[in-house]
Amino acid sequence: MSRSLLGTTAILSLTAAMPALAADYFGSFQEIRPAYAQDWGVAEDSLQFEAGVRYWYSLGEQEHNIGPNSETMNTKTNSGEAFVRIDDKMTRSYLEATGGYGIAHDGDYSTNGGVSLDLPAARLGYIGADFGWLPFGSDSASFGFVTGYQYTNDSPDTGRVDFTTAETAGDISWSDQTGDWSVGGDSEINNFDVHALKLGLAGRFDADVFDITGEAYATPYAWVSGTYGAYDAGFTDGYAGGPNGMSFLQGSAASINGFGYGVGGKLMVGFHPTENLTIRVGGRASYLQGQYDATYDVATVTHPTSNPDTIDPDTGMAIPADPAYGPPTLSRQTYISDNNPFSMLRYGGLLEVSGRF
Repeated sequence: MSRSLLGTTAILSLTAAMPALAADYFGSFQEIRPAYAQDWGVAEDSLQFEAGVRYWYSLGEQEHNIGPNSETMNTKTNSGEAFVRIDDKMTRSYLEATGGYGIAHDGDYSTNGGVSLDLPAARLGYIGADFGWLPFGSDSASFGFVTGYQYTNDSPDTGRVDFTTAETAGDISWSDQTGDWSVGGDSEINNFDVHALKLGLAGRFDADVFDITGEAYATPYAWVSGTYGAYDAGFTDGYAGGPNGMSFLQGSAASINGFGYGVGGKLMVGFHPTENLTIRVGGRASYLQGQYDATYDVATVTHPTSNPDTIDPDTGMAIPADPAYGPPTLSRQTYISDNNPFSMLRYGGLLEVSGRF
């Protein structure tokens, strides 16, 4: 009985002493305990997300030249856009994606230095993505580099040139009695696509109540393509005519392909009414110039030709041919006008509202 009581007393004493012994034991090796970071919130807190909308009132100026023909275009555009930005405070880098579309336009254009005419319509749309790294400076004032890609469709509507859609002689409507003929036609609007690379400098100053962000960049290369629907190759014979002749008709809209280079920049000043709300005002501008090739088709139509009369051997009188006319023919050739200069400028003011979280 006394042996059992003694054993029970020993177990209770050992149980009571275990926490103190464990604390003393592991306390002596405390430096090897944190094999992993104990505060997992540090990595998450280094990311800051910002999303918002912008209004951009911009002025656009374009000049296009194909051979001896030139056209200038001036537009005023109201655009809405949205953006998302992710800042990594740990690496001092950021990603930003932007997309926008013009919702109201007006302007004018002139051809070969002639009278200015009102733009019937215009189209402006753009998307882009930037990566920035700001290794220099402090957390509140940093600067560094930015690179990115920008797609823009900036297409003032300056009218359409008709072209024939006839591909073969079978597409020509004609009369074997009168020799009259005609072909179908179509037209296309201007459509200028620009795929541009971006490389430059960026900076940011962030205080409690306001911030300043800016960038200045070069566009070392831009691919320009699309359709110059207003280009007239100068063939004015029309799409219908009489017999015994030949017509040269524009057979397509002019497609363009070329390259450009330029510069651009943006500067914004922001105010923080609350911790998560930001209102910014500023401006943005870009300029691009380069050269492109213009490719278009020409359709050559040989009109229906009159068939010769036959002579009646008995009476010696002429017998009218039946049919009176033979069929027309059509051939197509492709023409290229190369090294045509162009320029595109767009600038204006920005108003932005965004939230940070």
